[in-house]
Amino acid sequence: MFIFKKQVKKNFLFDERGFGLSESILSLLMLTFVTTYALYFVSLRQKNLYESTLNNAINDEIRRDIEKLKSELWYHNFKPKSSTNVESYYSTINDQNSMQECTDVLKTFSKLPSWSNRIWQPGSNRGSYSGQKRNKIFSGSNVRIERKVISQRPFNMGNNSQFDRSLADITYNVTRNNKTSQWTSVQLSSEADTWCPPYSR
Repeated sequence: MFIFKKQVKKNFLFDERGFGLSESILSLLMLTFVTTYALYFVSLRQKNLYESTLNNAINDEIRRDIEKLKSELWYHNFKPKSSTNVESYYSTINDQNSMQECTDVLKTFSKLPSWSNRIWQPGSNRGSYSGQKRNKIFSGSNVRIERKVISQRPFNMGNNSQFDRSLADITYNVTRNNKTSQWTSVQLSSEADTWCPPYSR
């Protein structure tokens, strides 16, 4: 009996027939299942990484535009020091000797160099400021950024005529894959507005 059991174990260990058909099919199915899910999770991770990188690139574009607008608003109407007796100041009077820019900040925005670049596609043209490719992620994606500006009165006093429209409400819309979404909104004001006299109609 002992010799028989020993012979059975020996035959099992050295059996050259290998796995049967059922074991082979089961192993193949398990390998396919594991490989499919591995590829799925890898592709999902790559998609999330791409979306995150693209979102960061869009945010960088918008931040760069905001900083440029802030710089232009600060410099607009600024008169540097011309002599020892004349200090630098902000001039709120235009060529017609009127103070129209003090009543509505959009009259200042319309004169800024960046006002014409209200819609741009990053990476579309390296020769222009609005189309420069600052991030490689834009080379494979069609992204359009649009800036919309409206003027508002401070403290949400929309119908109070005693307040001037000194706040610029800037909204950035992003279009991707033919879908437009509101990305972010900020409020800016012209530096010269702090030098304007009290507003009265």
